[in-house]
Amino acid sequence: MIGDPKKAILKILLFFIFAGLIFSLGASGSNNIILPGHGERLPGLSDGTEAAIEIENFYSCRIEGIIEPSLANHIKKCILLARDSGSGLIITMDTPGGLDTSMREIITEILNTHIPIIIYVSPEGARAASAGVFITYAGDIAAMGPSTNIGAAHPVNLGSDQEISADIMEKVVNDSVAYIKNLAVSKGRNAEWAEQAVRESVSITSAEALELGVIDLIAEDLDDLLVKLDGKTIEKLGSTFILRSAGTEPTAIGMNFITRFLHIISDPNIAYILMSIGILGIIYEFSQPGLGISGAVGVLLLILGLYALSVLPINYAGLGLIILAIILFVVDILMGLGGLPSIAGVISLIMGSFLLINTDAPYLRIAWSLIISVSVVVSGFLIIVVRAVYKVHRTKPVTGRAGMIGETGVSSSALTPEGQIKINGEIWSAESVDGSSINKNKKVKIESIEGLTLKVKEISKDKKEGG
Repeated sequence: MIGDPKKAILKILLFFIFAGLIFSLGASGSNNIILPGHGERLPGLSDGTEAAIEIENFYSCRIEGIIEPSLANHIKKCILLARDSGSGLIITMDTPGGLDTSMREIITEILNTHIPIIIYVSPEGARAASAGVFITYAGDIAAMGPSTNIGAAHPVNLGSDQEISADIMEKVVNDSVAYIKNLAVSKGRNAEWAEQAVRESVSITSAEALELGVIDLIAEDLDDLLVKLDGKTIEKLGSTFILRSAGTEPTAIGMNFITRFLHIISDPNIAYILMSIGILGIIYEFSQPGLGISGAVGVLLLILGLYALSVLPINYAGLGLIILAIILFVVDILMGLGGLPSIAGVISLIMGSFLLINTDAPYLRIAWSLIISVSVVVSGFLIIVVRAVYKVHRTKPVTGRAGMIGETGVSSSALTPEGQIKINGEIWSAESVDGSSINKNKKVKIESIEGLTLKVKEISKDKKEGG
């Protein structure tokens, strides 16, 4: 049975307080890190007049999946660690693209850090698409593995509430072209093909990229890359570096748990699943009396899902429809309205889900099959919960004094018209409702309750009068 309104209000207040705390922690954790000494030379590095610096030690890290704030922060930390130790950094990459702001943060650190940074598209089957093309062009040395590809860097609509006009899109494309051509010129790479990748979304294989001067070399694996890098000279920010990489073992820099978790849930499909499970937890919580763990877990997952979506290009109209759906679900359960608000809520959830991610980028969209599957699961869950709640609202109470009305008992003494009856193994004071006498051991029906006295009528007399 649903708890009283005061408990429901308390639940809602506690959930919002808990949500606020989680959101504030997530927001504080998502701030971009600031690298100290940005643009400064490492101690002992060449100022252009001294001998070249030999780099014998290397770190390695990885860009995998969508390029978003948590991944950008991880790469910036890797660059900082390599810079402070005077080592080179190898960034292996396999990405469909990502957010422009996160991409530019990574590129800015690559360009302005006084260490050699090598971009390596690997393993076989990997790609450097969209934002990955720009990052590859920013590397001091760009390498690819066999059976990899690069390209398709045309800008896409990443989340404005209105469609981008042709004029605005042309400006965005021109800005991207200028950006990647600057990278190409500064690193001595093919600027003409870079412009084609942005304007026409062309893609090429690693062999074609090497032939066109898009990359510097092809390496079978990391060991082969280190051999081929050995002896290469890099001029960067007034310093000269000579790579001594043959036979070295790069130190891998992995993501910490929090960064990896945030990166995983930044996938729009994972974020949507978390949010959906959170909605189910909240629905279940409001269908049960008391303050249970399902509500707390539901709110936590819902907030994590919303946090993940906050770094993606979301449509606030879609988000509003999903919030409306949650409200309709809760109202239906609390008030026992029989399912009509829940039907409207499911429709609102489906519409909001399709509108939620506002982008032309396929890798940032929620899969239609996932939206349909979640809608079916939520609908089925609601059918079970709402029917159970509606049945509870319509069922006569079976506990307490109210639940005793209509029950039958046996007179344990003669009622003249007062006496005692036995009901459910308990002895109660009773009084004949019409003042008549009732003999001992007669079946009686409870008509009402006054204080601690049950008002009863003999069942046999009811039948005689009714017949």
